[in-house]
Amino acid sequence: MTNDLTKTLADLTTWLRREEVAFAVIGGLAVGVRGEPRFTADVDVVVGLDLDDALQLVDRLSDSPFQPLFPDVAEVVRTSFILPLRHLATGVRVDVAIGLSGFERQLLARADEVTIAGFTAPVATAEDLILMKLLASRPRDTDDAEKLTQKHGPSLDWNYLIATAQQLDEALALDVTTPLQQLRDRHAPNSSATS
Repeated sequence: MTNDLTKTLADLTTWLRREEVAFAVIGGLAVGVRGEPRFTADVDVVVGLDLDDALQLVDRLSDSPFQPLFPDVAEVVRTSFILPLRHLATGVRVDVAIGLSGFERQLLARADEVTIAGFTAPVATAEDLILMKLLASRPRDTDDAEKLTQKHGPSLDWNYLIATAQQLDEALALDVTTPLQQLRDRHAPNSSATS
């Protein structure tokens, strides 16, 4: 992780804790922590806020080390459920996802504290990162899910993964379960899980 990313994440962690906001690191940084380090240019987190609380956080940005990426960032939060920021000291982009779904709230509850460059921050579990990556399903995301499964395959909680994937399939009318089972078959074929 570069010095700029480390400084940005440290300041974000300090600010969100000061604001008493539940959060977890996701995205490329979390994949690097849980899997193999890879290049990423930004910091991604999910926060446990409803929309009104997220908009109040926007109002308090002037007391933070961040600035909105867009002039009317409140409208972006209202329509996209994402708070895009720029770290003032480093210029690094920060995407704060507003965790409104049951899956995102579950991810926050399951995240655990990890030491990163001398400070601790809550990081999404490997299981939840795999599910997020399969939901996004872009080539980089698919590759991240593959590498995470390759590294952690037999030790992953496959019952949780399959059950949560099936719930996501039903809620979102997607098929997360099939690619997940394919990952399991390649990297943890002897793992038992409900399917």
